[in-house]
Amino acid sequence: MRRAGLQVSASQRQRRDNGPRRRHGTATALASAGLICSLLGGCALFRVAEDGLGYEERRTRLVATPGWRMSGRIAVNNGAQAFQGRFRWRQDDDEVELSVSNPLGMNVLHVSGPLEKLTVRSGGKTWELADPEPELSALLGWWVPVKSLHAWLLGYPDPDYSSEQRLGPARAVLLSLQQRSWSLTYESYRLHHDLLVPRRIDLAHGALELRVIVDGWQPSS
Repeated sequence: MRRAGLQVSASQRQRRDNGPRRRHGTATALASAGLICSLLGGCALFRVAEDGLGYEERRTRLVATPGWRMSGRIAVNNGAQAFQGRFRWRQDDDEVELSVSNPLGMNVLHVSGPLEKLTVRSGGKTWELADPEPELSALLGWWVPVKSLHAWLLGYPDPDYSSEQRLGPARAVLLSLQQRSWSLTYESYRLHHDLLVPRRIDLAHGALELRVIVDGWQPSS
């Protein structure tokens, strides 16, 4: 009986001796993984449980939010030219206001009005667009799905068009979306005003690539 007790004690000492090394090894591995993610900038860190909602319930709430504000950064690359800047988006029911500035803070594009008739200002010129999607696309030199952007920015497909979706674990968030010949990947989410909103979105259409980083979002008061 006594030897058995000594064997148990020895085993306990061995577990205690191995514990710190194991914890140290685990911590080192996690730190290394975090460093790699930081360096590569490509690790998706999904924060899927912070608002306590599933994808469908969150989408219902966001659709029922008629007015909101968003700010962030944008990068565009069409294979021949590239642009980086900041943006501000204001949505009020069916009216939108979008401002895009360059890295120096100078406004390079301003779009405003209802989705059926937009006003565009850029380089000291003004255009009134009666058919916004093709006309704005012609002005910019690449196709802009104006009617769908407000839904995509909030992490759900435009209900007016067919789509293919891939949801995350427990159907908590949208991970990827195929719609209107565009491919969207939702790399991460962040909590804003008790709702998870996309943090980083990568969009692709042929050779055209966009990256949107959302820094702030809030419903209109």
